[in-house]
Amino acid sequence: MKHLSYPSLVQQLTVSLLLLTAFGCETNTEVDTAQQVQGLRPVYASYEDVRTIETLEPQPLKNPGKIYIKGGYLFINEQGRGVHIIDNSNPAKPQKISFVSVPGNIDMAVKDQVLYVDNSVDLVALDIADPRQVTVLKRIKDAYPYPSYPSQRGVPFECADPEKGVVVRWETARLTNPKCFR
Repeated sequence: MKHLSYPSLVQQLTVSLLLLTAFGCETNTEVDTAQQVQGLRPVYASYEDVRTIETLEPQPLKNPGKIYIKGGYLFINEQGRGVHIIDNSNPAKPQKISFVSVPGNIDMAVKDQVLYVDNSVDLVALDIADPRQVTVLKRIKDAYPYPSYPSQRGVPFECADPEKGVVVRWETARLTNPKCFR
């Protein structure tokens, strides 16, 4: 049996390691910097459109939220869209009166003849003396923080940009390198 001397063994190991390094590993020279993931993208509306409040004909309930009872009336929030006004003076036969379109509306309260609603980033006081023709009494602009992230957690999303308008909802989309995560 042939024995290798120490310097010869070191030389063989060095050569073997160099060959493994040169031919045993593959380096990807094309780096793909555009990574696509499933996430949420903001959908915008102009500030002018969001701040347009109108009394409309009664609408069907699709995504009801909070309910407020005042006198013989029910005020039912349609999440993100506005408030249904229903005459409930005869609970056996409630009558739909009107729908007040308030984009971005989530919450409301009533005092006397005033309906207070959030209108995305604004706080608005509405005169409800005539529930068929609700009018704006006062608006406090930018009373609420800008909606810069979705309510869902653990999801990447496209960062909201106030210059593009007000975020009115979030949609599922394929995003390229999203910078925001919640």
